[in-house]
Amino acid sequence: MRSLHLLDYLAIAVYFLALFSVGVWVMRSKRGRAGEVDSFLAADRNMNLIQTTSSTAAGDLGGGFSIAMGGLGFTLGISGSWLIAMSGLSIVLASFFMVPKVKRWADKMQGLTTGDLFECRYDRRTGTLAAVVIGLAWLAFVGGQIIAGGKLIQVTLGIDLGLAIIVVGGIILAYTTMGGLKAVIYTDVFQMLVLMVGILLIVVPIGLIKVGGPIALFETLASNPETATMVNWGEAGWKQILGWFFSVIPIWFIAIVGLQRIVAARDVKTAQRAFFLTGVPIEWPLFAIGSTLVGMFARVLMPELSDPELATPMMIINLLPIGVAGFVIAAYIAAVMSTADSCLIGPAAIFTNDVYRKYFNPGASELQLVAVARSAVVILGFGAIATAYLVPSVLDLILYAYTFSAAGVFFPMLGLLFWPRATASGAFWSILLGGTSALVWIAFSEPFGFAASYIGWFVSLPSLVLISLMTEHSSSEDLETFYQPQR
Repeated sequence: MRSLHLLDYLAIAVYFLALFSVGVWVMRSKRGRAGEVDSFLAADRNMNLIQTTSSTAAGDLGGGFSIAMGGLGFTLGISGSWLIAMSGLSIVLASFFMVPKVKRWADKMQGLTTGDLFECRYDRRTGTLAAVVIGLAWLAFVGGQIIAGGKLIQVTLGIDLGLAIIVVGGIILAYTTMGGLKAVIYTDVFQMLVLMVGILLIVVPIGLIKVGGPIALFETLASNPETATMVNWGEAGWKQILGWFFSVIPIWFIAIVGLQRIVAARDVKTAQRAFFLTGVPIEWPLFAIGSTLVGMFARVLMPELSDPELATPMMIINLLPIGVAGFVIAAYIAAVMSTADSCLIGPAAIFTNDVYRKYFNPGASELQLVAVARSAVVILGFGAIATAYLVPSVLDLILYAYTFSAAGVFFPMLGLLFWPRATASGAFWSILLGGTSALVWIAFSEPFGFAASYIGWFVSLPSLVLISLMTEHSSSEDLETFYQPQR
């Protein structure tokens, strides 16, 4: 393995200097002014289509998926791309069925978080529980991004994984603390461009050249009994693909990154179009196929690789020319940051808005709220770094986060959007029982090969329906905002 050249290090340094400059600029431009909280947590609610689309895509397709998809390509082959296909399908469905209602709610109520949304439709108890579940789940997702960045730094810079995790986590903390969601969205436009150029226009073409072209790639894999199944779109198996379906399809209906972008978008049409474009063509087919191919290239060129999730960084460091390697490394580190900072600002917003402001200091000033939000970023960020040490697999952390949140919150969200008979009690117990059952199933190593998401769904849906039918609406439930026809 070759070492990075000075030009590679220079490309990385210039890239990060630009990102930090944006964070500092946003922080200084809003410091002490009216609307500082809305800028930090909601990006002033005026983002255009390019900004919203880029940030929505970057928030989902970060380094965690980039590294994890390379690993799936290395082990499963082309069928691994079904994981991102499910995410693309999820966001397209959300663009039609969720975005319009949630955006109208956010503009009408000046809502910020999942807790605000659930509190408006149901009650404060349900809103707080939903906020806590979503916040904890997405902290685990941040951990996945930190591991992805750590593995990239480990391979490219040749340092210990533990130290690499600390370095990546520290960078994410510093940047997110400065600028909040507005800085995140501004830089995501550039970061998404860099990521897609790095994968689709640099790594994939060079990889194809190295393996002799797409036909040679598939012929080489098919001719080896150990890799012959990697060219089969169904190799992942129906049970695995169905597990991805149950885990991933609900995500864009409850994702903290998605809700932030809906809140931040200029209007309903901007949010809806941004979601659709993220699903098609960005997630599928561009990113799904491109990132999976990188892992397949590594299987041909580096079959002895011990950790499949190192396939992408090893491809970068070994195959790309001087200077270009630094650019693509910066692209992947940017991908880590673009997802991690979004997911980290979400739990910080939940703590600030749904816990601190609602329960401890209802009359808090903007200065106090911004200070609490920045402190929450630091504290929760350290928790995410600790999580990264406990679960060293990128894909495991991502799927744990998806399963935990989807198992509890998905059906109450569908009730919020489409079923006026859903009650606050039904939603509360559906979240609690669905999420808990999924965690218990995971703790027992998913008996009989059934994914925890299956169990969570099988518990959550009946709980919502039965308890709602046995209880009445509380006086605090707002049905008009969500079910009255729009004029």
